[in-house]
Amino acid sequence: MDHTVTPMLASRQGPNLSHVVVAIPVRDEAARIGRLLTALARAAERISLPVTALILANNCSDDSVAVVQMFSHPALRIEIRQTVFPAGTASAGRARRMAMDLGAQPGALLMTTDADATPGPDWIAAALDAVQTGADLVCGTITTRVPHVLATLSGARITRAEVAHAALQHEIRHCLDQLSGHQPWGGACPHYMESGASMAIRADSYLAIGGLPARDHSEDRALVHLAGTRGLGIRYLPGMTARVSARLQGRAEGGMAACLRHRMQDRDPMADQAMLTPDMLRALWMQAQDGRLTPYPCRTEAPGPRLRASDLEAAYPALRDLVAQTVRPDFARILRVRDSAVMAG
Repeated sequence: MDHTVTPMLASRQGPNLSHVVVAIPVRDEAARIGRLLTALARAAERISLPVTALILANNCSDDSVAVVQMFSHPALRIEIRQTVFPAGTASAGRARRMAMDLGAQPGALLMTTDADATPGPDWIAAALDAVQTGADLVCGTITTRVPHVLATLSGARITRAEVAHAALQHEIRHCLDQLSGHQPWGGACPHYMESGASMAIRADSYLAIGGLPARDHSEDRALVHLAGTRGLGIRYLPGMTARVSARLQGRAEGGMAACLRHRMQDRDPMADQAMLTPDMLRALWMQAQDGRLTPYPCRTEAPGPRLRASDLEAAYPALRDLVAQTVRPDFARILRVRDSAVMAG
């Protein structure tokens, strides 16, 4: 099998970036939005381009808009848009889509975060550097403190199981991404975190792929999957970090708050839908060895039965063996062949 692969796709070469727009969906965040704006202003001070925080206040019943209107900082321009989604249609995903559509202006680096997040001081600068050096879409990291979840037996259980499972699954995905050209050869394994609380995309690239998929939740993961299938250059950036709230009452049905509550209350909690069984991962790997580099499954929905903590625990030995006995030896052999071809070339 010839594992010669098309090089990683280059960035779409649109106009030079002239400014940054941070699209933020806001609903009843009067108690938290000031902290976000202060953090964005601090981050905006570290770059030379102008930065606008585009606030989409939707279905608000508190003083969110008044709090935003009172905020002032020379490094951060504020733009407020207000809308009301009809009953039954309001969701975090739809609000983010509208906010990002409004912010997708010519020459913009379009960023997005959550109204209750706190981006780090280098959040904008890190994204800007990644895009200026070839990326179309940048996925940062999010951090949070969840002692109330880890203090429960169920919360600690699912966390341990997911961390162990995800480390091996990500190793397989990274090998597949190198084979397909989605990630450069020889780099560190990406964090594969795809959160709307810490994301950036060139506005021209955003428009070229049709914008954010219309979903009530998991719209961030859907955007990354869409970008990958359309050939955009995706970079996972550890230094682009935002701290997010660990509150238990949130806006998105199926979002982070609902997930945390479930993990505290269910004795055998559901795992993240991105967790795949060893059989699914083995099939993806074997297809790649046969030259059938199919797209990695979208992380918005489980491609098979939704796994629980007990499923991850039971599957771990098989997944460990798959990586140790199949994926690593196969990939090492591919690298040897590739290096020999380069030297001979």
